[in-house]
Formats: sequence, C-alpha cells, structure tokens
Amino acid sequence: MRGSTALVESLDPHRLSAFRRRITRLARLRGGGVDKFIGAGAPVVFDLPKPRPDDARALTFARDLVGVIAHWTAEAEAIRIGIGVHYGAVLCGIIGEEARYEFTVLGDAVNVAARLAQAAKLHGVPILASEAARHATGEPAGAWREVSRKPLRGRRERMPYHTPAALDPPGSGQVREEDSRPPGPRIGT
Repeated sequence: MRGSTALVESLDPHRLSAFRRRITRLARLRGGGVDKFIGAGAPVVFDLPKPRPDDARALTFARDLVGVIAHWTAEAEAIRIGIGVHYGAVLCGIIGEEARYEFTVLGDAVNVAARLAQAAKLHGVPILASEAARHATGEPAGAWREVSRKPLRGRRERMPYHTPAALDPPGSGQVREEDSRPPGPRIGT
C-alpha cells in the first residue's frame, strides 16, 4: 500500500481489514499464501510446499490484485499499491524457539521482491517483475516493458526489471540495457 503510514493514520480499521482480506483471498485463489502482514504490506508466496508447473501464478495474482483494489476503491478514497515479483530459491519453514514459533520465508529472493515493490513506487508503476519472473511466465517479451537495470536499493547487482506492457499509460516507451538473472520459485509482495 503506497503512502501507508499516512493512509493508515486516517483509514478506518475495518477498511484496512477489508484490504487485507482481499489480498489473502486472492492469493489463496491463485495458489499462493500470505506469509504475514508487515504494516500494510504482505509477502505472498507461491510454490509451497512444492513447485507446480504454472509459473505465471504470481504475476496473475499481481495483475488481478491491481484490478481488484482499483475496483474496490473506485467509489472511496483510492488506495494505490506497488507489487514486486521475483522468482528464486527461498528457505521456508517454522523458525524460532519454544516461546515463539512462526512460519516464514527467508532468502535473497524475498529481499529482491521487497525491493521491487519499493521500486514500483519510484517508477510510478503498480507492478515490477524481475527478469527471472518475466522469463518464468513464458510470455512473449512484447508483453513486457523493461523499466530499468539499475541496482535496486541496497543492492550492488544490476538486474533488469519489467512492468506488464498492458498496464502502461499510452505513449510510454521501452528502456533497454543488458544483463539477466536465472530462474527459481516466485515471491510476490
């Protein structure tokens, strides 16, 4: 949720709960699950407990969520979201100690997805997907617009990241640079 600190300050708690319910239900419908809510954000994990052959589920979820939230807020105060989607290996399971166990996912793929979600705001797009996530969908390259190859905040590695071309405003162009990243399981936030 973009601008979540200021928005949540004035948002009815029931509306925030409804926002979270929409994310949870849509994630489940698309074969994923919410790891946990962190403020107004939520890492959504796909391919647990084991990978499935449909590599487009995380991006289908992301596209659908943009539409669901836009429709839901059409008659009220608009809630804008930013979603990052990455495909990579994660460590998942129950961690902690006897006094406090929790299920979580850990790893670089989780961090990249979170940074992509943050970069979506900077680039003014609702969805940013890594090259690995884009490649995993099997969609033609023309279905995507490369946004940048600059390192994500806090990272040194340059990597291409994309937004679905169907979400582009009229007249936007494509940015080109080099580099890519190998595929692995998707994480969306």
